Amino acid sequence: MTIDELEADWSNRGFSFGIGTIKANDATDKAFHDDKDELVFMESGSYEFTLGDKTFTQEGNVEVLIPAGTTHSIKNLGGKDSEIYYGYKPK
Repeated sequence: MTIDELEADWSNRGFSFGIGTIKANDATDKAFHDDKDELVFMESGSYEFTLGDKTFTQEGNVEVLIPAGTTHSIKNLGGKDSEIYYGYKPK
């Protein structure tokens, strides 16, 4: 799926669309959104997700839904910077 196709798919599902970068072996700050769900999609690689009190490793090229009201962070476990695609959908 191309970036344009991904953006169109998310738009059809009611999500915004943005692109960011997580540097190698770096993590996002903990975040919390009580009024919207967040959808993320990472390029290939390995990532550590913390959602609430649960932590799991996820390989890239997969969507992860972060429900509204969930404290979360993402760590890039790889040795190179990686693009991350994210969007929000109001509750």
